Amino acid sequence: MDDGRPAWDELFSHYRQFLQDEPGLRVACCWTVVLPHDKTSVSDADVGMLVSGGTQHEVIRVTDPADYGYVDDHLMLIDRVDSALILFENNGFLGTMDSALRRLSRRGRACSVQWNVNAHNSFNYAVDGEVVVRIDAMFPDEWADKQHPFIKNELLQLATALAEDGADWRAGAMAAVELCTGVRISGEWFNRPLPCITFKWPIADEPISAKMKAEFDRDSELQLRIEASAASEPRQFTALSHLADQLSLRFQLREFPVTREVLADLRGGRYADDQRIVELREQFVMPLAGEFYDSLNEDEGDDIPMEENPAWLKMQASIALDIAARGPGSHPMGFDAYHHASLAFGNDWPPLREAIRKMLRMASD
Repeated sequence: MDDGRPAWDELFSHYRQFLQDEPGLRVACCWTVVLPHDKTSVSDADVGMLVSGGTQHEVIRVTDPADYGYVDDHLMLIDRVDSALILFENNGFLGTMDSALRRLSRRGRACSVQWNVNAHNSFNYAVDGEVVVRIDAMFPDEWADKQHPFIKNELLQLATALAEDGADWRAGAMAAVELCTGVRISGEWFNRPLPCITFKWPIADEPISAKMKAEFDRDSELQLRIEASAASEPRQFTALSHLADQLSLRFQLREFPVTREVLADLRGGRYADDQRIVELREQFVMPLAGEFYDSLNEDEGDDIPMEENPAWLKMQASIALDIAARGPGSHPMGFDAYHHASLAFGNDWPPLREAIRKMLRMASD
């Protein structure tokens, strides 16, 4: 490349190898890079305040890198390259939260990528206290969206290269962080003791600007969550019951006996007990996840985008039903039943979402 940045094949090769050498990170991680405008260094104590917003946290030092994964609290590793601040969470998500990103980028820029065991993920970019980019890293074609003017050229070039190269989306997402910040992370980084911060959940919210509030007010997905939280418990059960009915009809889920039991529970306003949750996982979610992963090994499925793979859609439907069974307010791993339903229904989700919002807004029984 003329500007001195690594060529695409070298970028992808580096992060493919990095994730191969650190296989646990393919399951879940969160990497954040902060670039202050004035290039001044941020102290460890200030990092703790910026991420937490003032809630309980503690700067510690883990002397043995092998112990990084055994700290019970939310653990964030800290390092610096010149004025760039590097934050890494082995199985975390704080660096992808709007409140933390707004604080970290208040006098500069912050870029992060995160995924978890279910491949829920996001690539994020914040400037001067506002999150201006949040996209699903699994779908690089979304990276070139013109609504991302701050880094649209970088994302467009990377999306094009990814499409041509066929690189792993996780490696591509990490390459995007390096491309947008100039900072690289490698396996050697984990082999030395680093300063760490532990956090208590939840961290503090951050007041948003009028511009961001206007955008949130137009966000139908966000409004769905707000209306669900404000609705009475019986109304929330009604909405979840309707969602479960639609999922079972669309994806032929009633063939599983446990599905019929979940539908009856939701209609009756009952939360799934521990036994039901185990049954859902063992008899329902895991078999459908197995069907999806088996489909990836079939030659004829190689060219099918994931969002068009029937096995993937059915797996998302099963996860949505599993979370719905747990009742109002349930969101294991940070994602609720509505999120997975939106993935399952795809383009057919908006009308169902609006029908559910209408149910939630109705007067409580």
